[in-house]
Amino acid sequence: MRVLVTGGTGFIGAHTVKALNDAGHSVRLLVRSPKRIEESLHPLGVTIDDYVVGDMRDEQIVGRALDGCDAVFHAAAEVSVERRRGAEVLASNPRGTEVVIDAAIAQGCDPIIHVSSVAALWQPGVPLIHANLPPATSEAAYGQSKSLAEEHVRRRQAEGAPIVITYPAAVWGPPAGAALGESIRALEPYARYGVMLSAGALSVIDVRDLALIHAAALQPGRGPRRYMCGGHFVRMPEYARVLREVTGRRFPIVPMPGGGLRALGYAVDAAMHVVPIDSVFTHEGMNLLTLWVPTDDRGIREDLGINLRDLHETIRDALLGLVSVGRLEPKHAGTALAHLPTP
Repeated sequence: MRVLVTGGTGFIGAHTVKALNDAGHSVRLLVRSPKRIEESLHPLGVTIDDYVVGDMRDEQIVGRALDGCDAVFHAAAEVSVERRRGAEVLASNPRGTEVVIDAAIAQGCDPIIHVSSVAALWQPGVPLIHANLPPATSEAAYGQSKSLAEEHVRRRQAEGAPIVITYPAAVWGPPAGAALGESIRALEPYARYGVMLSAGALSVIDVRDLALIHAAALQPGRGPRRYMCGGHFVRMPEYARVLREVTGRRFPIVPMPGGGLRALGYAVDAAMHVVPIDSVFTHEGMNLLTLWVPTDDRGIREDLGINLRDLHETIRDALLGLVSVGRLEPKHAGTALAHLPTP
């Protein structure tokens, strides 16, 4: 199939382009900067010469990019939790999704794969995160943008459009050039400082497994579908254990109740209204950390036949990626450095 890919030079998109290419599909990219093709895809061993330059919100550009395509993979998004970029995120993601999805429907593409996020569905108090939850409300601009996009895509699904939605949680693994994804911020400080908080949990999926899920979902004639892609659910003590085993470092656990972390989030939010800073320790971020619950990923196993790789491999390769792009020092990866590829 000829597949139009948006966001194909980002972390998730680049690995998905590789999976599509490996599966024998012909890929066309919609990119804002052709330079990013070389920066993100060439390190993965992928060369793409078919591309259109433009913005996903430009209906004429998107229409031209879709010409002759059988399917669409839409991953383009402004991904940021920085407050100063909130307006940009809200202006870009919902509108870009509307333009790409509606143009793909008009073109007759089947399937149309849309990369959403668990951020579009999760709310405090939900006991299990599954793909049929309603779009959530969010305090943060990124979460709001994904929920708004989700509402539009679901309306089109309800009309019968052959849209496949995937819901990744934290996506880690080896970089695509220098691209490692925004969610790696949940690993970086722990690796740098070598300590772990006692409260909280997270879900992690390997970017290579997510790419295989997207390639497996590229099946025409199956109608609307949704796949939760949370991955491995780990509580903080288990997270510390895996980091110890991967790095050989100690990673002591600092006692910190969930309520204390959520109170810290309130304080940081208040400070950010006065001081122009950004922090991962927001109220919403601490809610995510301390109130997180497992995801129901049965669809990717039962329907697509995808089994996830071991979490140790994912965290090891993510740490090595952080070292390779200069965001961590070699000492932070510990014994994982033995797996660092030789230049």
